[in-house]
Amino acid sequence: MKKQLLLGLLILGILGCQNNQDNQDKSNQKVILQGQIKNPVSDSAIILNLKNKTIATITLDSAGYFADTLHIPAAYYQFHIGNQYAWLYLKPGQQLDMSVDYRNFDQTLHFSGKGADINNYLAQKTLLEQQLKPKISYKYYGQLNEKDFIKLTDSIQNSQRQLLKSVKNKRFKNLETLRNQLAKNRLIASYPMVKQYLTHNETYQTSKDFPVAYQNVNINDTLIDKIPNGLDYINSFINYQLSQNQTETDPYEKLKYIDQHINNQDIKNELVYKEAQYNLLYTKKLDNFYQLFQNIEQDSVYKAKIKVKYDNIKSLQPGEPSPDFTAYDINGKEYHLKDFAGKALYIDLWATWCAPCRAELPYLDQLKKQYKGQPINFVSFDVYDQKDKWVQMLNQQKMTGWQLINTDRDLPFLKKYVVDGIPRFILLDKNGHIVDANAPRPSQKRLISLLDKTINVK
Repeated sequence: MKKQLLLGLLILGILGCQNNQDNQDKSNQKVILQGQIKNPVSDSAIILNLKNKTIATITLDSAGYFADTLHIPAAYYQFHIGNQYAWLYLKPGQQLDMSVDYRNFDQTLHFSGKGADINNYLAQKTLLEQQLKPKISYKYYGQLNEKDFIKLTDSIQNSQRQLLKSVKNKRFKNLETLRNQLAKNRLIASYPMVKQYLTHNETYQTSKDFPVAYQNVNINDTLIDKIPNGLDYINSFINYQLSQNQTETDPYEKLKYIDQHINNQDIKNELVYKEAQYNLLYTKKLDNFYQLFQNIEQDSVYKAKIKVKYDNIKSLQPGEPSPDFTAYDINGKEYHLKDFAGKALYIDLWATWCAPCRAELPYLDQLKKQYKGQPINFVSFDVYDQKDKWVQMLNQQKMTGWQLINTDRDLPFLKKYVVDGIPRFILLDKNGHIVDANAPRPSQKRLISLLDKTINVK
């Protein structure tokens, strides 16, 4: 079967030359990718580019063999089948033979043929990242002191350098060196913020000897958008630069920074869209933000999506009536917003699987005790979850107070409140009007003055 597939590729190659007589030799303009996936869960695989767009669908025969000719530029790609994927670097002229067992995907992935050194390196890097995963968890490195943290980042970089020695292609080595450098810098940039979060000390600062992140990085380096997670690195760079100037930056300032410092318009389009998508709700300068977004963004589809979000957020301004919700207690009794009228209402949108949500629960319990007998209700509203998991946690943790749930992921209440992530907290006054559609967390000290002000309004 494998020989038949290879023969078919050879015939296709000959026909290709006959149909394109202007080009005497196209062997350096295509990638031949072939091989076998043992124990596949699907009869096809897909290849995605860095923008997660499908650029090829590859058919497998009954034994898992495949072969395809790809006319694509040199770049990183993802090979997907079922729930598994691998990073590839495909380059015209390569003839790669890939073998892997789906049941033990990462450990059995192997390449031979032209371009094998690069792709075997990427397979080995995936295994290295899996080994390092516990140590690059914020819960782990956030507990380290500065000295041990730097030792960790240096150790990771040294391991990556050793692995990269197996590769000869200079351009690819440059891409990977930049990728590793940016990954290290992103880790360094995150350290003070992780410390602030874990210690609940928003004023935490690193010592003067702590490395400066992104010190020698050119944010407009044209190679950045050619590596996996390139946009994420640029975003991290911008966040870090803004954090050096002030403790809390309004998303509007970030939009201005992108406009002033990013040269590539395609990258600008992606960055400002993501900023509007995730942070439009959090700006204190909503109209200014939206207008600047409209001026910068050149993608009409992105503009249309953000207009819908903007219109929803405009209806969530302080003093506006809150959208209603439908939720159920552990016995299945139905509740709506009107059931809590007459008292201020602090709503905690959370889920059992959400670690940051669970981290807020002790602080929420403390608030309940502090405001016991005061004209305010605290409602824990479980969303995006499974009821059995919720019931199990309520019973195990002996959670008290108003505990409600709705498992409908398309719940209008969530869409109207533009809930893109949890935990999320909402504060309403006694009349069901919005005080803060994105209220401070229970662990944030500034919440107390806001609650006091809300319950004392006559």
